[in-house]
Amino acid sequence: MESTDLGKSPRDAFAVVLVAAGEGRRLGADLRKAWVQVAGRPLWWHAARAFADLEGLSDLVLVAHADDLPALRSESGALLCASAGVTACVPGGAQRQDSVLEGVRATGSCRHVLVHDAARPLVRRERVLSLLDALATHEGAFLAQKVPSTVKRVTASGAVHETLPREELRLAATPQGAPRALLLELLERAVAQHLAFTDEAALLEWAGHAPLAVEDDASNLKVTAPEDLLIVQALLSRSLPRIGQGQDIHRLAEGGPLILGGLEIPADVHLVGHSDGDALLHAVMDALLGAAGLGDIGDHFPDTDPRLAGISSKLLLERVLSDLRDRNLAPHQVDCSVLLERPKLGEWKARMKASLQELLQLPADRVCVKARTGEGLGPVGRGEALAVHCTVLVTEAGPPTAPA
Repeated sequence: MESTDLGKSPRDAFAVVLVAAGEGRRLGADLRKAWVQVAGRPLWWHAARAFADLEGLSDLVLVAHADDLPALRSESGALLCASAGVTACVPGGAQRQDSVLEGVRATGSCRHVLVHDAARPLVRRERVLSLLDALATHEGAFLAQKVPSTVKRVTASGAVHETLPREELRLAATPQGAPRALLLELLERAVAQHLAFTDEAALLEWAGHAPLAVEDDASNLKVTAPEDLLIVQALLSRSLPRIGQGQDIHRLAEGGPLILGGLEIPADVHLVGHSDGDALLHAVMDALLGAAGLGDIGDHFPDTDPRLAGISSKLLLERVLSDLRDRNLAPHQVDCSVLLERPKLGEWKARMKASLQELLQLPADRVCVKARTGEGLGPVGRGEALAVHCTVLVTEAGPPTAPA
């Protein structure tokens, strides 16, 4: 029997405008604030993830600095946007209000629009849902935090003028929302009249509306100063890494070259395999799949598939990395040992390491390729086979991606 929830109605369609076009000079970073990396992802990515997959979401528009758009529209940028749920990227304006207007214009058919600062990467999804519920009965709403300390109004010299009743005070946060048609109309009027409002709630107040303050908490921190970034880094880097182990062994046959680590190594032997036989990349893939809980390489690339005959293992590795990206995972560190009698790999270790660095997009200190012999023992020691053992560390955040 089909179950129904009679107490719940479908949520109205809404769009999100994520404002990420500011310079953020107070942070003192080399990048624009929205692109500062935390747990391997830019701040805007973490902010966007709070809205991705919410019921009723029609658009998630990222408003970025014009100089950042080429990076966002590159292949890697498009993958980053897709993993965050971003559906469109548009250039921002000179002021925040101009950027919000461009973002709202880029949204499609929806009832409400939420505007959120990319510098708030810790907004909680349940708070967003409370805001959407408030918009069902109010013309505007915004997340707001209680003032934790006593507030004083002081003179220019610092003398206390009065103590304000903090129970009546709130710190405005984002997201802030309103009906799309109303928000678009008010933004266009304000820009046309050269009026500037610091947030959408103030814009609504100017037009005679009374937006509702929806309770938020201090975890929805806005990154403004370096100390704010330290807090966000600590909170977003708590996820534990995943460990994977992989191994592969291939027979050796007469005639080169030897394909290993994506390189062609001059030799009088080659690895026998259904694909190109690259045992090093196979072991890396096996370890990555294991860390992600996705089985082993044979599950994904069976040697009975004729389409894989002779295929480059670099292409197979790209597929594995794509599967990891779909799960917001990425390699963090790789350690490999290659066991082979001949040819000697001493002069090739650095090249294989560099090849893995490029393929996995990892820095030098996170990749290691070691080579040793089989000491005359077993098929490796007799020169009949090559074996590889690999251990990887995978994290829940992808590799750093920022404008070039």
